[in-house]
Amino acid sequence: MSKQWALGAILLSCALLGRGDPVTPCGDQQMCVSKDRCLAQMGQYRSAVCQASEVCCDISQVDESVDVTEGTSDAEDLCGMSNPSGLDANANSSEDQAKFGEFPWTIALFHKGQYFGGGSLVSQNAVLMAAHLLADKSEADIVVRAGDWDLSSTEESTPHEERQVSRVVKHENFDVKTGSNNLALLFFESPLPRTAHIRPICLATAERSIEARCFVAGWGKKAYPDVDYSSILKKIELPIVDRDTCQNQLRQTRLGRSFVLAPSFVCAGGEKGKDACQGDGGSALFCPLADNTSRYEQVGIVNWGIECGKENVPATYTNVAQFQPWIQQQ
Repeated sequence: MSKQWALGAILLSCALLGRGDPVTPCGDQQMCVSKDRCLAQMGQYRSAVCQASEVCCDISQVDESVDVTEGTSDAEDLCGMSNPSGLDANANSSEDQAKFGEFPWTIALFHKGQYFGGGSLVSQNAVLMAAHLLADKSEADIVVRAGDWDLSSTEESTPHEERQVSRVVKHENFDVKTGSNNLALLFFESPLPRTAHIRPICLATAERSIEARCFVAGWGKKAYPDVDYSSILKKIELPIVDRDTCQNQLRQTRLGRSFVLAPSFVCAGGEKGKDACQGDGGSALFCPLADNTSRYEQVGIVNWGIECGKENVPATYTNVAQFQPWIQQQ
């Protein structure tokens, strides 16, 4: 297989995008809350990315005097909150591995019991992922796993949670040949608990210039020649690459001088030895917020790349901000 971390018959697999203001899956300056916490009764509405008992509500209209779910702190009630120091001091990790519970939105996807890619939790009953991973798969055979760190262990300090997928929505304009519009949502009927090690990522709503370095967390290969996927969650630090630079650098590869970067792509990477790889497809590309570097928003979905970790060869990611309206409508 010649570098298809993500797309079967194509070539490529990872990258990233611009940036937007911090929001929840509801939309700009809104969040999912229980109906009794939303003061503006006329302004609330239901969304498929909120739990069944919740509505989308303007942040300014959320009643902070109402107690949130028992066991969750104010920080846990926010999207995109990471755990920079991890949640288990006894879970040792190397520099290229995430700490246990560091990124609570990371999702491992299984098909008939076999790991096949990553996703991101965008609400307690919805996962955002890449459409190309769903080829020849039935929703009845897909399970999402949240709150895991070491896929080879069942003795972690905080247990993971699994849910059977009940509904799959792929973008109607997904093009398997180019990787354009490569995203999908997985829904499950029983919401996941909102805990320190399981909570959703914020979604970017507008493309911005990103100076900070961003991350991908996944269980894919560490290097292109590797045979096996990683058992412990990887942590890959990447720079965002502007579109012109990305297109010019990819034209120097086997894609050729006529290659045109699709409008739905963002790019990241291009540093030797640092890249998403096979098995990371569908995972989030996420960047720290300017006013809180412990809080993140998702700007991309691992799409395709040319092998893994080649210098001056960035990977491509599905631009999350561009598809925010589509995500909200599902």
